[in-house]
Amino acid sequence: MVTTPSKEDYMEAIWSLIQDKGYARTVDVADRLGVNSASVSKMIQRLDGDGLLVYERYRGLNLTDEGYKLGQQLSIRHHTLEKFFQHLGMNQPDEVYETVEGIEHYVNANVYRRIDSLVNYIEQHPDWWQHFILASDHE
Repeated sequence: MVTTPSKEDYMEAIWSLIQDKGYARTVDVADRLGVNSASVSKMIQRLDGDGLLVYERYRGLNLTDEGYKLGQQLSIRHHTLEKFFQHLGMNQPDEVYETVEGIEHYVNANVYRRIDSLVNYIEQHPDWWQHFILASDHE
């Protein structure tokens, strides 16, 4: 299955809505992504055709097992990248969000694994990271 940044954004939003509210409706997806309902309807048809979700009129969206797994992976990736930039000293939520949104679809799997490993190491060794940050600030 080929994913695009747009499909990934929709899948992440739908997965997140289901986690937060227990359901996702097209209007919720439109609000979350800041797009119109017609755009959501078109993408839902594509995602349904890809076997990632099932749309039931008047009942909302349900993710297939594959869709759930993809949505979860995308959400984890997003959260990991947010933590990475926060560790680098980005403290403004809007700045972190915009930065992650700008790059998350273009970080290949190998780079993502390295970032994930670094974030895990930083969280397991906060003193090391503080020393590193202080040392790099003085260079």
